[in-house]
Amino acid sequence: MAFLLLLASCGGGATEGDTKGADTLTTDDTPKETEILGVGGKFFNVPSPVQTALAIRKAGLKYQKELAAPLEKGDAVTARMAQATLLGVFGADLSYATIHRDGQRSLATLQAIERLGGKLELSNAFDKALIDRFKANMGAEDSLLRFSGVAFRAADQYLKNNEAHDVSAWVLAGGWIESMHLILADPASAGSKELMTRVAEQKGTLDGLAAVVDATNKDGQADALLKGLKELRTAMDGVKMTYTYEQPVTDAGKKTTYINSTSSAELTPEQVAAIAAKVTAIRNMILA
Repeated sequence: MAFLLLLASCGGGATEGDTKGADTLTTDDTPKETEILGVGGKFFNVPSPVQTALAIRKAGLKYQKELAAPLEKGDAVTARMAQATLLGVFGADLSYATIHRDGQRSLATLQAIERLGGKLELSNAFDKALIDRFKANMGAEDSLLRFSGVAFRAADQYLKNNEAHDVSAWVLAGGWIESMHLILADPASAGSKELMTRVAEQKGTLDGLAAVVDATNKDGQADALLKGLKELRTAMDGVKMTYTYEQPVTDAGKKTTYINSTSSAELTPEQVAAIAAKVTAIRNMILA
């Protein structure tokens, strides 16, 4: 199911102008701010990589294409787990480049993803028409956001049919780590309340992610990854979250529910540094 991080990582929720600052849950084909994913019988919320990219842009952080993983890594890796985690990394990078309208990097990343997908025998998850639609709409943000809903369902069905739960978990882990990296690698992110809240909210996601990786780790291939995720969770233990509930408002005409509740986080500079260090360590392991 996590193969959404291949192409569906190009999708998220509404664009910035759609909600005037509010989050939304739509009832059409557009993915939500978070998706409820199921891998190996376990379910948890995972944030859409495109929403992370949108949050980075909205916070005013400078686009830095050098933060993305080197694409040549995709041609060098041979182990199945390394290919899958790197596939997730590239999926998050694709969102980052696309949201920041770097068409050249987006296309190069998509091509690297296609090659990796071929190595993993996942090419049949999306037909040529779907790939061509993405390429044709690379400069249209709204089209990309809706496109990802179709891609998500195609990927979900493919992995269910093939029972590739280990690949799902590894792709998820790679994409999630890369999304965290794209926030934390820029020191300016510490000055954004919204981005720091997003980081803090990942405590729960990390619990679910580690459980999914553990459940599919039948032969010990993911032992090192699991160790890194658990160390990262320890670094996040002291992070405090405050949640304020407000009644949601539904616009039936637009088929949209506006979520007015808010969250805020308290992170010290030391906590941010510790979390960033653990994210970097896991990412370096993936890219090794």
